[in-house]
Amino acid sequence: MTVFNIVFLGAGNVATHLAQALFRQGHRILQVYSRTQASAAALADLVQAAYTTDIKCLQSEADIYICALKDAVLAEVLAQVPDFGKALWLHTSGSMPLSVFDPYTHRCGVFYPLQTFSRQRAISFERIPFCLEANRKDDLVLMKTLASQLSEDVREMSSAQRQNLHVAAVFACNFTNSLYAMAQEI
Repeated sequence: MTVFNIVFLGAGNVATHLAQALFRQGHRILQVYSRTQASAAALADLVQAAYTTDIKCLQSEADIYICALKDAVLAEVLAQVPDFGKALWLHTSGSMPLSVFDPYTHRCGVFYPLQTFSRQRAISFERIPFCLEANRKDDLVLMKTLASQLSEDVREMSSAQRQNLHVAAVFACNFTNSLYAMAQEI
């Protein structure tokens, strides 16, 4: 198995679960970036990594950079990255297109786990669908290898297909929660 050196941008629910899962598979998490020191330090501690709150201090030795950030800040954070180098850059969003990377790098992809994440709930990635999209075929192969280490369900999907799937998943999850709330009132 190839061991990858990975940097995470983001320290929220998705980053926390995904970083730990990749760490358990033997990958090296080099660094965690977050705007919040407490969040960065907490995740870094879980995966034996360094951390930073300064985007200009990202380690440059990573093979893969995973942006597990809120959609609202993804483009803003990418614009602040000082050097994209030759590494593969991924985001984990269901609704953001692959083209968000266009101004910065051609080695990019989407590594989207179709799942609602909560820090309080343990996640088993084995059956979680991973929806992948990449700019380059060789990067897609690498991403499939990485996703297959976590899940039995790995799919290639365009930005438009993934956005539709994401909307459907959000609707199904939130609609069900609304029905539970209404039922409780009855």
